[in-house]
Amino acid sequence: MRLVRSFFFWSVCATVVPADAADLAVASDTVVVNGQPLSAEEMRALEQRLAIRTRPGRYWYDAVSGAWGFERGPTAGFLPSGLRLGGPLRADASGGGTGVFINGREIHPMDVAALSRLGPVWPGRWWVNAQGYFGPEGGAAWGNLWAAAQQRGGVAGGSSSNGQQFLGRDSDGCFNFQGSNLVGGPTTGYSPGC
Repeated sequence: MRLVRSFFFWSVCATVVPADAADLAVASDTVVVNGQPLSAEEMRALEQRLAIRTRPGRYWYDAVSGAWGFERGPTAGFLPSGLRLGGPLRADASGGGTGVFINGREIHPMDVAALSRLGPVWPGRWWVNAQGYFGPEGGAAWGNLWAAAQQRGGVAGGSSSNGQQFLGRDSDGCFNFQGSNLVGGPTTGYSPGC
């Protein structure tokens, strides 16, 4: 039986673009999430829960969808939603400039480009949950990103330009993902119901 883990199709299309290293410098053993350093106890708990080792750096994390990325960068992967990591997600966590907000974060231009493969992307304020459902902020669901990806035919497989993420589609029509998570550990997921 496969492990069912929700994640978004558009995440595999995003390439991590590191921000200026001088602006994002952190102590060699510090993990900063949403502007707040994690304590040693929080890092141990995270490592135990996800069975991974944390990597120092500055990240953003969306607890509603589970999406994460490097500060001022696009979505780089997914963790389980609902983790209590760092401070509140900031609107400018990904650098902004698009006018498209998802769960309060103005998404990166690369996220907009990836979402555009599924259909039109409108400026405004939207929510997206860990199962891929989306809609206008405060409103009902308009659709599901997985369904949109399947209607578009998905992709036969491929790799992002950083060579660390892969999206494929099996003979049953299920999407599968391999990549890395917030703390450098492997992430594997399948579309819901597969």
